[in-house]
Amino acid sequence: MRKAVGLLTVPILFVAALRPSFSQTTEQLLAQPPEKLAALRTDAHIQKAMKFLEVSDSLGVVLKKADALVDIVVLAESHSHPGQTAQFWDGFRAMVRGQIQSETQDFLLLSAQLYASRFTDAELDQLIAFYSSGVGAKYFRTREQLDNQETELASAWSKQLAPKVLDEVHAKMGAGKRPTP
Repeated sequence: MRKAVGLLTVPILFVAALRPSFSQTTEQLLAQPPEKLAALRTDAHIQKAMKFLEVSDSLGVVLKKADALVDIVVLAESHSHPGQTAQFWDGFRAMVRGQIQSETQDFLLLSAQLYASRFTDAELDQLIAFYSSGVGAKYFRTREQLDNQETELASAWSKQLAPKVLDEVHAKMGAGKRPTP
């Protein structure tokens, strides 16, 4: 029996090694050595995922968040170093922005790695085609607003529905009861 289990384990481990990892943790992604990131830059599948990030405007969202990070870093430092001139902070802000933009490229590779691990080349081609189309671009521009409105609608609907459901259930429960003598 032990030999049979051992024989089954080898093919399972082999198949698992061939399949992309969907369970890579954030820590594992961030801990990749620089040479692994450099190899990702030339990987065709990763490049296709990068193209998807670009056409789906995920790249734009990341860059906006990077700009927000510049403001957070500069604000934190300004509290630690009061009395500096506006010229100093302008120069500091420019240096922080440059460094964050440089680091953002690595983040985009990690993000592309996530997409590449879940989508085949053919699926990425389909996603790119959709987000490059007029309706795909429109969907992406309105997605956040639609998500917010849908959440608001669901909340209002559930508040309205709860009393109605309770009334219906109470009525059905009461219909099955015999009158008490």
